[in-house]
Amino acid sequence: MRIRDMLHCLQNADPDAVILYLVSFPDVSDADELNHAYVVTDVWLSERNRLVDGLLSSAYHPTEHRHSIGWNPETEEQWPERVVILSTQLPQATDSDSTS
Repeated sequence: MRIRDMLHCLQNADPDAVILYLVSFPDVSDADELNHAYVVTDVWLSERNRLVDGLLSSAYHPTEHRHSIGWNPETEEQWPERVVILSTQLPQATDSDSTS
């Protein structure tokens, strides 16, 4: 999802509504309150891997990590990407990052 997509989805939302974060496939009652938006100023790497069954998996990580463990250029793509991290807890920030 891009920032523009999120802004479009939220255009009619109550600005005083609480944002909840729901991890993949749990019960909806397990949602946690979103407490922080972490704007990463450094470019990260986005990786897409085609699995044996044809499904795609993706991962994001700081550029200095270069490749994921087991990186295979025959089955994976990689490109630079700007990211914003939404979290229920405050991530550890570096000097080049900002939080809200």
